[in-house]
Amino acid sequence: MRKMTLDERAGRIRGPGHARAVRRRPTPRWKIRDSIIYIRRRDRWLEEQGILVRLGPRRYRLNPEIKR
Repeated sequence: MRKMTLDERAGRIRGPGHARAVRRRPTPRWKIRDSIIYIRRRDRWLEEQGILVRLGPRRYRLNPEIKR
């Protein structure tokens, strides 16, 4: 394997075979808001059913007493 100088390496930060990163469209705010609402509703329902146990303001765990 040949040695490269830092100047040669500067253009190949990502390594061989990797092109520039693909620029994607930003996700619209309404999609992010909808996904957050869905996750909160799902967590609330799972908590009401006794499947999730709330540990803190943003932490949950599965209820170990339920047989799956």
